[in-house]
Amino acid sequence: MKFFKVFIFFFLLNLSLDIYFNNAKEFYELRLLTKPLIIIILTIFFYLNSKKMELKSRLLIFAALAFLCIGDVILLEDTPFYSFIIGLVSFLIAMLFYSLYFYKQTRYDIDRLIPYLAVSLLISLSLIYLMYDGLNTLLVPVIVYMAMVLNLLKLAYLRYKNVNIKSYRLVFIGTIFFTIAQILIGINRFHQGLPYKDIYIMLFYGISQLFIILGILALNCSSEDSEEENTFLI
Repeated sequence: MKFFKVFIFFFLLNLSLDIYFNNAKEFYELRLLTKPLIIIILTIFFYLNSKKMELKSRLLIFAALAFLCIGDVILLEDTPFYSFIIGLVSFLIAMLFYSLYFYKQTRYDIDRLIPYLAVSLLISLSLIYLMYDGLNTLLVPVIVYMAMVLNLLKLAYLRYKNVNIKSYRLVFIGTIFFTIAQILIGINRFHQGLPYKDIYIMLFYGISQLFIILGILALNCSSEDSEEENTFLI
């Protein structure tokens, strides 16, 4: 992939700065720059390395990244335009675009699907039980959001043997990290405050998007193109 080492350096530097600013309240306003830059840097890298992709697939990923970036800005808590619901909707739309892209790469193997459905049902019921008292009027929106997160994870899981192993692993690990970040956000907001949440929620979220985009690009990389990032990913 083109400019991989430069990209990784700036991406991890910006993510680290954003986590630091999130914990140093006197610098919180600087997150207006660093938080959207997480997705903007990924988008630039994706643009430079996705020219072999078909236009429709490329546009789906651009749309997903755009709505993630919008959601990131809207969910900045100490700003006048903060809105949990609008941020939730932005992320929901982003997951819809990701899901549309992954859908054609999935294979509905019943032997793999049934265990996944059992585990996801257990996770869903456990989360609803934990958060129920704090949800109030947000019960239905949160259930819909939870279903979309688990559906995205399901599609990533069912890509097995339909894509190359490198793409499969990166996307699946990325969606697991994204799911963990969303679960932690839900528990922190609707059940009880979590210690050090500002560190590991953003860490899981940032790395999740990094892995998802690298996994998508891994479908279109030649062996020569991928030599540069192998030391980082293996």
